[in-house]
Amino acid sequence: QAESPAVAVAEISLARQTAISRNLPVEVRFYQYDDGTGEAWRLMALVIPAQASGRDADEWVTPGRLLPGDIVIEDTGDYSTVLSKASASSGIDRTAPWEGVESSGTAPKQLRGRSYVGFYYNPDGSTNLPTTSAGNHPMPWCLTLKSQRSAPSSGTGPADNYVSIVVDSLTGRTLSYQP
Repeated sequence: QAESPAVAVAEISLARQTAISRNLPVEVRFYQYDDGTGEAWRLMALVIPAQASGRDADEWVTPGRLLPGDIVIEDTGDYSTVLSKASASSGIDRTAPWEGVESSGTAPKQLRGRSYVGFYYNPDGSTNLPTTSAGNHPMPWCLTLKSQRSAPSSGTGPADNYVSIVVDSLTGRTLSYQP
């Protein structure tokens, strides 16, 4: 399972590096994917939006990377706040993360029509993820990866053998935690 967080961390780091080097915002999008065992969050893509670059169409930095093996992003509770706090009922600033549907004709075929949740990196390396919640409490942003075969998370903790990737909304840097 050591490869799985490396793929996700590399994609997120590439988004930050591309935003800084190109001086343009870069979106990190997470999609659900059905590999025959059920739909799960396990597909990622990086996009420079057309409105940011002045081009006629979005520019795809990566056309959609599938997490390796049976690795998925946990989508419950506080274990993957980038996904779970995207719902309108979460009570947070809707600046990010946001939900959308990939409708662009320029999108890679595997992504067209898929729903996604995402956030973006600014050209200074920071993110558009809120730093505090509506109650002015620090807002943690994370993704927790696990084996699709793992038992679901409980109220007392995430699934066994997980890896959490924490994104600092101010600096855009990531940290990985594995028990």
